[in-house]
Amino acid sequence: MKYLSSILVFSFLILTTACSSSPKVLPLKIYSEPAGGYVVYRIDSTTADDEPWIYIGTTPVESTLLIDKNIAKNAGKLSVRVMKEGYFDIKKEWDAEKLKEESEQRKMLFWNPSLVEHQLK
Repeated sequence: MKYLSSILVFSFLILTTACSSSPKVLPLKIYSEPAGGYVVYRIDSTTADDEPWIYIGTTPVESTLLIDKNIAKNAGKLSVRVMKEGYFDIKKEWDAEKLKEESEQRKMLFWNPSLVEHQLK
């Protein structure tokens, strides 16, 4: 799990520091209401249409992203999805500008979605 968190950290820093030669560190916090949702992410490339989703953990997730400039050059956006049985999946996307803005304002990437329960008939 630490390996996946390191990959996520690495990927995010690449998106936010395309002009930097050394990777930067950005804390990541993803919670959910209710807790216990599965968290996956992917970095969508500007050249590829369907990148694989990578599992991070279950909410609450607190990790760190390391971003390298080589990955940032081809990155279009960072997508994070939270899934929990009995609830609709929810996804958030950050493009390079949004990532930079949030990392400068909060000094971290933070998301706390409220999951919506399925209504069975």
